[in-house]
Amino acid sequence: MRPWTLILTLILLATPAWAIDFTPTGSVLTVTYLEPTTNTDGSPINDLASTNVSYRLCPTSGPCAAPYTLGPNIAATAPTGGGSISTQVTVPVGPGQEANVEVFATATDTSGNVSPESAHVTKRVDRLPPSPPQ
Repeated sequence: MRPWTLILTLILLATPAWAIDFTPTGSVLTVTYLEPTTNTDGSPINDLASTNVSYRLCPTSGPCAAPYTLGPNIAATAPTGGGSISTQVTVPVGPGQEANVEVFATATDTSGNVSPESAHVTKRVDRLPPSPPQ
């Protein structure tokens, strides 16, 4: 497994357990993660429908009370999960701004059961230019 890998699971699953990470490029986040493959009882998933990415913008210091924004809904690669997902999310951090962005994912089965949140990953989106040389 790569660093920043967490594994997410469905409500039918024991605990969140998929790999999630993101790379910011300007205001675009490339979010990657692995779909869950087992239910809480350890049995294989056979009804994975989709996964969702959510995010929130936080100040670069101090506590964060911002609400989460629901990002893209991605169809499952297979009912049994296990697919490697890479999706892009554009966050509202404009030129001359910076913010910490917190990202997590959830999974949904065909019965509409939603998993607990994956681990949350926070990184700074820096769109502040440096001062000019002197």
